[in-house]
Amino acid sequence: MGNSLKFQFFLFSSRDDRIRVERMDNTYFEYSHAFQAVTEFYAKEVADSRGSQSFSGVINLEKPVICSLAAIIRYLKEFNLEKMLSKPEHFKQLSSGMEFMRINGTTLRNLEILQNQTDMKTRGSLLWVLDHTKTSFGRRQLKKWVTRPLLKLRDINGRLDAIADVLHSESSVFEQIENHLRKLPDVERGLGSIYHKKCSTQEFFLIVKSLSHLKSELQALMPAVNSHVQSDLLRTLILEIPELLSPVEHYLKILNEQAAKVGDKTELFKDLSGFPLIKKRKDEIQEVTQSIQMHLQELRKILKLPSLQYVTVSGQEFMIEMKNSAVSCIPADWVKVGSTKAVSRFHPPFIVENYRRLNQLREQLVLDCGAEWLDFLENFGEHYHTLCKAVNYLATVDCIFSLAKVAKQGNYCRPTLQEEKKIIIKNGRHPMIDVLLGEQDQFVPNSTSLSQDSERVMIITGPNMGGKSSYIKQVALVAIMAQIGSYVPAEEATIGIVDAIFTRMGAADNIYQGRSTFMEELTDTAEIIRKATPQSLVILDELGRGTSTHDGIAIAYATLEHFIRDVKSLTLFVTHYPPVCELEKCYPEQVGNYHMGFLVNEDESQQESGDSEQVPDSVTFLYQITRGIAARSYGLNVAKLADVPGEILKKAAQKSKELEGLVNLRRKRLKCFADVWMTHDVKVLHTWTEELGTEGVQTSLPH
Repeated sequence: MGNSLKFQFFLFSSRDDRIRVERMDNTYFEYSHAFQAVTEFYAKEVADSRGSQSFSGVINLEKPVICSLAAIIRYLKEFNLEKMLSKPEHFKQLSSGMEFMRINGTTLRNLEILQNQTDMKTRGSLLWVLDHTKTSFGRRQLKKWVTRPLLKLRDINGRLDAIADVLHSESSVFEQIENHLRKLPDVERGLGSIYHKKCSTQEFFLIVKSLSHLKSELQALMPAVNSHVQSDLLRTLILEIPELLSPVEHYLKILNEQAAKVGDKTELFKDLSGFPLIKKRKDEIQEVTQSIQMHLQELRKILKLPSLQYVTVSGQEFMIEMKNSAVSCIPADWVKVGSTKAVSRFHPPFIVENYRRLNQLREQLVLDCGAEWLDFLENFGEHYHTLCKAVNYLATVDCIFSLAKVAKQGNYCRPTLQEEKKIIIKNGRHPMIDVLLGEQDQFVPNSTSLSQDSERVMIITGPNMGGKSSYIKQVALVAIMAQIGSYVPAEEATIGIVDAIFTRMGAADNIYQGRSTFMEELTDTAEIIRKATPQSLVILDELGRGTSTHDGIAIAYATLEHFIRDVKSLTLFVTHYPPVCELEKCYPEQVGNYHMGFLVNEDESQQESGDSEQVPDSVTFLYQITRGIAARSYGLNVAKLADVPGEILKKAAQKSKELEGLVNLRRKRLKCFADVWMTHDVKVLHTWTEELGTEGVQTSLPH
């Protein structure tokens, strides 16, 4: 393919996610070629000692990094975006240590962090609940926060202290700052457009004026901030922003506001002392214009018209207009430019020559102003990273205000964060359902107590639609919110730092990779087993349902036992398989059996019809987590709620009763056989044979 880029398209990752992969020729990854490309790219930066240090740091990078960097530089040049790599001092080295909680794409979907699972819209997601930001860049910052919860106690408590300060402050300083934020345009994208020289004069002026105005407003609030803001985080952010924004004032003073608003680059700069090329061109234009104006005196003498003036029609300047009855006095070498029924217009030879010169100078001025405008943006770009830091501070303040508003509206509590591994929540609520239900239909709160030192695994059973999935999601969401640095929907909450949250929920195949629902289920589970640590929170919802009952029970039992015995993570395990609940007996200190509470109501129609016509039980959901095992799942009740035809329900209920009786009979016989096997009493054996009463079976027992 030579120097050209090779493109390939792949269907990638799980579900229907697709990503385009662009491949470059291998030559661009060869070290000698890459080193030369990187050296040439960064050589221009070696203008001072700081640039020399940056250059030295780049060329001393490891060989694979140099090769990759060269390829990226070349690729970005295709889009004129290579400038974003021109400041190596802003490179951030990846470390082996984790900075944020790990939340993979599956968990983001299952917990509805960024979008709901119904119509894939933001409404109904955690981001939707927490987002009361006033700026576009604040909203983008909050999105990063919810997908990257923190791991360091100091950083989390810094955000919580800031929210507490906003909630409890009696000063109006926070309200004033919030009002200033509300007026800001999207300065983050504006600065990016300026940095890459893609902005218009209108956009540049709007961004610079907005930042300059904000700087003045915040400076005026400095005494109030010093007096009333207690949070170290907010004080640091707000007090540093004016200094970071100080460069914009210089550039604002240079610009002519009216010219900037209409996009006239020829009149854009007030003081031309810093733009010698434009000043020179304008001086030349003025000189030619003056000579044309001086020539008017001579034309008046030629035509003997003392009051003669130039006329401009349809953009054509410096024309001599004469009535058609008087055109005989016009010299023969004059050029006729245009005419009407009444008049004719001419350009004398002097005007023709100088007007052409004037237009050439004007065209050159436009080109010169365009070049100077790009240089002006280049110069402004030197402050890009400083201004981006200020915008990041503003976004952080916006996010803090947003989380404070959510905490106040939802009556949230401040969580206590600890290094010790535990999740203890008193009367917690699901943040999204709590908001969606509103005040008319209150969400039923539930408590949770998971701890490394005691019970760290909950096996949850209960009827379908009883609230099991909502409950386990609620626990995970409260943990995420706490590590974001947000207040949480609960009366009290103590959260030990969780390094990752892994979830396995739902049922869906993957047609792109040819995987069945069960294969997807096991693939996700295997990944969780590989990556989960004792500091992780693991949520498994109905593992093993994609295959036969016996295999499903075996897989669910073995998997959960592995998490209990080997992984030792905090685990929530939802199942409809009663045998799995026997793990509580094997690990009584680590495992607890729970179910979602419900009431079974006897159906009057069933009593009237008798046993011959079975109908499903009516179940009332209590949505309350309760100790113990739920013996049945009451799936027919859900079928009844879904308006499955009555005849089908009766037949299903009858079949369910038969199967249940058969299973109970088998259990009873197994127990009976076990008792007989262990007995040594002949009378008991005789009694057993009489009760068994099996025809065709010959028994010979000693007397």
